[in-house]
Amino acid sequence: MLRVNAGESGYQLASSMGKNVIINGGFDIWQRGTSQTSGWYGSDDRWINLNSGSTKTHSQQPFVVGQTEVAGNPKYYSRTNVVSVAGSTNYVAKEQRIESVRTLAGATVTLSFYAKADAAKNIALEFIQRFGTGGTPSSNVAAIGAQLVALTTAWKRYTVTLTIPSIAGKTLGTTTDGTLSVFFWFDAGANYNIRSSSLGQQSGTFDIAQVQLEKGAVATDFEYRSETLERLLCYRYYYRRQFDVVGSYVFNAQAYSVSNVCGKILDLPVPMRTTPAVGSVNPAYFAPKSSSRVTLAAFTAVNLVAANNVSIYTYEM
Repeated sequence: MLRVNAGESGYQLASSMGKNVIINGGFDIWQRGTSQTSGWYGSDDRWINLNSGSTKTHSQQPFVVGQTEVAGNPKYYSRTNVVSVAGSTNYVAKEQRIESVRTLAGATVTLSFYAKADAAKNIALEFIQRFGTGGTPSSNVAAIGAQLVALTTAWKRYTVTLTIPSIAGKTLGTTTDGTLSVFFWFDAGANYNIRSSSLGQQSGTFDIAQVQLEKGAVATDFEYRSETLERLLCYRYYYRRQFDVVGSYVFNAQAYSVSNVCGKILDLPVPMRTTPAVGSVNPAYFAPKSSSRVTLAAFTAVNLVAANNVSIYTYEM
């Protein structure tokens, strides 16, 4: 079974992790893979790469060692290659949902990031407050600070300062207390004109690096957290146990009947946001099931070999 401890709330987490409430803003952690064409989570941790109608390839890109256009000698950046398809509901976007709508509510904040494109093109920015699930939470507040940002073909640091609305008078969900989202729009059909500041539709290649959201009206230097700390912050939402050697075992045991079940506690590196789901790339080698605690189903000589990984995750937001 997996033993899950109730950890601190997302609001407490954001308050204690440093000035930058974006997790993996430096794009160093890619547990699921280094590229994706599907929507939702799939490559860079904590970032949702979205599309509908239009298509995209999202990928990890390495910086040239010693480059000086982006400060601090970062390793990687995020690239989204967009093929726009005309349609009012079609779009391509990139989003991070920061746990708890309480985060930065009522505060003046500054978003900073580096970006460039394959030609002089606009992208759009937007913040969204979501008030959680369970009960009758307030409706989302979208199009917060919606505006266009003009990119060139060279890396440049951009800063945007705005005030996140207060949540006074709002009703939070009884199960979760929502999120604060940062949205990067690359392609947006007419139905999204308000949210995307009438960006419109376009194809192209869009690169983003060093995303930081902090309290205050001034953009400070990008906060470099150690890769270990950044990875632990990501593990609150998704943890993949990687095995690189053929014959590596999560554990190996024998069950002689469905009523005689062996199991092993898999210790997690950090408390997760909530009771997680469990999966693997090959169910023939790993057969999990979920309950109030995540347990392993009956098995016979269960092992995990080199090409297979155990994924433990919470689809929280």
